[in-house]
Formats: sequence, structure tokens, C-alpha cells
Amino acid sequence: MKKNLKKLSSLALAFALVFSLSVSAFASDVSADKAKEVALAKAGVAAEDVLNLRAKLDYDDGLKYYDVSFLVPQADGSYLEYEVEVGAANGKVYDYDVDREGRAKVKAEPKAEAKPKAEAKPKAKVKVDNSKDVGLAEAKKAALAHFGVNEAEVKFYEARKDYDDGVQVYEFGFAKGYEVKYSCEVVAANGLVRDAEREAVRGFGDKVELFFDLLLHALLNRKS
Repeated sequence: MKKNLKKLSSLALAFALVFSLSVSAFASDVSADKAKEVALAKAGVAAEDVLNLRAKLDYDDGLKYYDVSFLVPQADGSYLEYEVEVGAANGKVYDYDVDREGRAKVKAEPKAEAKPKAEAKPKAKVKVDNSKDVGLAEAKKAALAHFGVNEAEVKFYEARKDYDDGVQVYEFGFAKGYEVKYSCEVVAANGLVRDAEREAVRGFGDKVELFFDLLLHALLNRKS
């Protein structure tokens, strides 16, 4: 009888231990508000200067994170749309994307507590002198500096000159190991970085795709 009681006590203790570990594993150490703070700090903007600030809890490959999104109005009437993935357990930024959206694509919902701002007069689009060119080397430096990485720790899978909406740009794509991919455009006339995106490489399929992109870029550069 005593042996049975000991076995039952041991089983109960083991169950309690497993249950407590499971609960702690799924518990969020970072709140949604904290995730928003981390995302805003990463983007370098204040809460009162953004629109549609949201934080949605999600899972990806067993990773629990907050998908934080918000809009930053620009002087020309467009918006910069930010999407930041913040780890729910540690507050670490796993992914960071920025896209530019036109006025027609965005239905902004101003925050209730935000003070009404005077309607800005529409500004003419800034013309870029396509005859000027900072050059591939300087454009590459600008792209690397934007993400805070150096050329020695990344490999490029795209580096080419192109036109986007009549503006001459350098398009770059590079990766840090098989963990993170970076992409952006650099305006050839002035070295301005735009449409910058940072993406975590997840899963075997993404790693294989990145491998072939790097290989193709290396082969093309070798021929040239």
C-alpha cells in the first residue's frame, strides 16, 4: 500500500512539473504594449506620429511572436508601412519590413487621442536628376550601412541597376548566412535608401531557394 502511495505521489509530482513547464513555455513574457514599444524604437518613430498601430499575437514554426504593424505619414501624402515581428518571449526583433504605399491604397484610421493636424498643402513630386550617379560601390555602402552590416559578413544575390517609376535605382539583395535576407533600393542620383526590407529565412525550402539565388548571382558575376 505504501509503495502504491509513493508511486502515485511520484506520478502526481511529475505531472505537476510537466504542466508547469508547459504553461511557462506558452506564457508571454512580453505584453502587446511592450511589443509595440520595441517595434516603434526599431523604426525610430514615436507613437504619436504613427497611424493604425496594432500588435497581433501569432505563431510561425513554433515561434510565438507579435506581428506589429503601423503607418507613418509622409510629406508627399504617401505612407511608410512598417511590419515588425517581435518575439513574445524575449522582445527580440525577428523581422523588419518597410514598404511605401500611395494615398489610394491606404485607409488610415487616426488614433482617438491624437491631436488634429492642419491639412498640409499637396507638394509637387521631387524630381530626381537621373544624369547623376553615386556609382555601384557607393550605393552598396549605403545599403549595407542602412541595415548596420558590413560586406564581409554578407553575400549578395542581387546587385543591379534599374528604373523604378522613372527613377534610376540600384536594387540590392543580400543575406547574412542562411538566417536573414536584406533587400532595398538605392536612388542612383543621391544614394537615398528606400523600400528596405529585412526578412528571416525560415524552413528548408527558403534556405534552398536562397542557396540557388546566391549561386546564380555568383555565376553571372563570374561570366561578367
